[in-house]
Amino acid sequence: MKTYLPRFLLLASMSSLFAMSAYATVIEAVPFTIIKAGTYTLDGNLTYSGTSEAITVTASSVVIDLKGFTLTGTGPTNGQIAIYIQGPNNVTVQNGTITGFADGVDFQGGSQEVVQNLGVVNSGLSVIMQGSSYSMIQNCSIVGTGLTGDFTTNSGIYLTSSLGIIVKNCQIANAAVGGFADSGPGTNGNMFIANQLTSCGEGLDLGEGDQYQGNIQRLCGGFKGGIQVGLENGAN
Repeated sequence: MKTYLPRFLLLASMSSLFAMSAYATVIEAVPFTIIKAGTYTLDGNLTYSGTSEAITVTASSVVIDLKGFTLTGTGPTNGQIAIYIQGPNNVTVQNGTITGFADGVDFQGGSQEVVQNLGVVNSGLSVIMQGSSYSMIQNCSIVGTGLTGDFTTNSGIYLTSSLGIIVKNCQIANAAVGGFADSGPGTNGNMFIANQLTSCGEGLDLGEGDQYQGNIQRLCGGFKGGIQVGLENGAN
């Protein structure tokens, strides 16, 4: 029996993977609206030429896995949003590239949200969380549109009216503001941990309740506001 147990476990694992993949929905064209829970993937690069949102999410418990492919807009000044999440909880966006949108990933409310292993290039506001809570942005590479504009139009990470958001291990470059947050004093603020900021007008622009630790900046205007935890944050 011992001889066959590893093979049995391997076959069982493969069957489980096949079963999981069978439940994934492929997004073959945009615009596309997600109205029920599940996993959604790409099987190729997609270009959006409309005037609103390429992918809209109205359901909770959703995973959008770009599978290494690219979602492309027509330019950051055209008002397009790549992925727009209208308030549901437990939504994950991961594993691919978004380029050429006014807004990259835009969460409007909700909690337990995750953005990870994502590249956002040439977008005005790359990752947005407004009114969100207890969520994470990690291991992302963000390259903005330059130093023009301000935090409302040109930020790598834009958090407003949000609490308990962790921004960790992200590389952010070429933006007016690398990371913006506005938590007030005495609130459960947001945390920026071990991020690398390059060629930004301001590295971090934070509220009184936000904290930062272990961030490194190069050719940025410095850290503004927030609470520094420890002495690990690096200057220019």
